[in-house]
Amino acid sequence: MSNQAYPSPLTIPPLEEKHTHTLILLHGRGSNGERFGREFLSSANLQRRLPTVKFVFPTARKRRSTILKRIPINQWFDNYSLEDPGQRTDLQVEGLSETAQFLRGLIENEASILGDEGHRRVIVGGLSQGCAAAIFTLLGEMKPQMSQLREILQRDPQIHDDVELQGKNTNADDSDSSSDETDLDESEDSKDDASEDAYSDTDHSGDPFARDTPEHNEFNPFSTTDDVPLPVQALNHVRDILDLAPLHEEQPHDQTPVFLGHGSADPKVSVDLGQKMARLLSEVLGMDVTWKAYQDFGHWYKVPDEIDDILCFLQLKVNLPVMELGDTRSMVEN
Repeated sequence: MSNQAYPSPLTIPPLEEKHTHTLILLHGRGSNGERFGREFLSSANLQRRLPTVKFVFPTARKRRSTILKRIPINQWFDNYSLEDPGQRTDLQVEGLSETAQFLRGLIENEASILGDEGHRRVIVGGLSQGCAAAIFTLLGEMKPQMSQLREILQRDPQIHDDVELQGKNTNADDSDSSSDETDLDESEDSKDDASEDAYSDTDHSGDPFARDTPEHNEFNPFSTTDDVPLPVQALNHVRDILDLAPLHEEQPHDQTPVFLGHGSADPKVSVDLGQKMARLLSEVLGMDVTWKAYQDFGHWYKVPDEIDDILCFLQLKVNLPVMELGDTRSMVEN
């Protein structure tokens, strides 16, 4: 891992004395935990609705962005193209590996604080690039007990058609979207980012750091060429990037429920990419996937529809106490 430290996460303790779960959420490219976390919590009064939850919003360390002419920004991993995540996938490897190691440390710490069955009560997710990093970390886990990790993967899992496990950074201009979509400053956690749009179609031919992606064997998770089961091939593709030993048998990742949400009118990240990720996780890896596409909605989380869907998912899949606004008792008791 790089010697450069990650900033301290924004940590919000539970409102109630009882701490039942920890929710770790990763921001999008160019944002930070403080900005993303404060906005997310206030969007639907989530602290009151999840009074026994500790919220952790980590911040990605500064990395030079190839897309933004090597400007250092907060990003979980670098990439080359906003439109085609299959270009220069070699740029993603270092960041994905470091982020997975960093995130595993946060998960282990929270699981130890929670105590009994702590890994079952840690929920991980993210927005856009943060979502991709969370998925990658989940699939690369090497410890059997970590397969029990409860994971919400929220908003825009950007993936490469062949590899299906690579992340893609995008932003959107949703200035004409409905009023229930929340604004943030310019970043991947924003609906309007002129600075990134300006570089989205940049000709990289004059970029001294640009080069064609080196030839490599891309993994197609929907076909097989040998006797190794497809789920093992998919997980080993991730583990190879993380420099982890290959698996020789299937792991119980299907015990981890996953929520995926995507706006059907997202102008930057096709909803088809989210559907492909849902298909990969459910059909190839046998995981319990809840997929939601929000009609006529762009590149953001939809309030209140998507937030309500996530809370319902938490109740049904994780047995998390969720309170009605204005109520004084939990809708679901532990």
